[in-house]
Amino acid sequence: MKLFRLLSVLIFPLVLFNSCASGVKSRSLLFRSNEFAIYTVNRDKINVKTESSVAKTFAHPVELTEDKILDLLGNIRFREESSYGDVNQYIFEEKEVKEFALDLVDGLQKLKPDQILLVISKYNPVKSVVSHYSRTAFYIWSTDTSIEILFGELQKEISYDEQGNYFDWSNIPDIPFDHFPQSTYVLQGQGFSFKKVGGFRNRHWLVFDKTDLAKLKFEKRKKSSKEVTNSVDADLKPEKKISRDEEDGVLLEE
Repeated sequence: MKLFRLLSVLIFPLVLFNSCASGVKSRSLLFRSNEFAIYTVNRDKINVKTESSVAKTFAHPVELTEDKILDLLGNIRFREESSYGDVNQYIFEEKEVKEFALDLVDGLQKLKPDQILLVISKYNPVKSVVSHYSRTAFYIWSTDTSIEILFGELQKEISYDEQGNYFDWSNIPDIPFDHFPQSTYVLQGQGFSFKKVGGFRNRHWLVFDKTDLAKLKFEKRKKSSKEVTNSVDADLKPEKKISRDEEDGVLLEE
């Protein structure tokens, strides 16, 4: 009897944790490599405070081509604000999208009406021994009228200790469906609108109208992106603020 009580004390919290686990903690792996991982997540496991903001069922499976995945993701840019200045850059490199596009296409075709996909990509365009990988995570799903993408981390730098181990770099924070102010956010672009949650635009939640998908075309970059790090040149004065735009490669002092 004592042994049974002891096991109950040990097992019950684990059962409770698993039953309450949500979003990224209750994912099922579909594909993974050294550069990305793709999972299914059940609708009833995502953490949504405002239930009306997310459909109860989805228009799955959905068929998209690899080229259309690049059209969807390749032109999206984001801004990162800090006390040193603001940096605008593309979320994905072309080669990065092509790494996971084929498996993402297959994943969308395997989705059930009560599931969405979770994608985690880590990428290092420099690939030198002194450069870091950066991680981007997003949900993607389809409704009758739209393709929707909800971003979590955007080009979050991964430490050296984490970047080589799948169980470390795939361990991400929960992706919130609710609106709240953030210093890193997606910039408005062509082909999508921001989802309104609680009367505010969630600038991590993109809605692509299915009737306009044919108009989306990946725009070739003027030049390859350079690595963006969280460090600042040693001779940069603390009171000097900069703005950097990746598209034209200009640094503006303010």
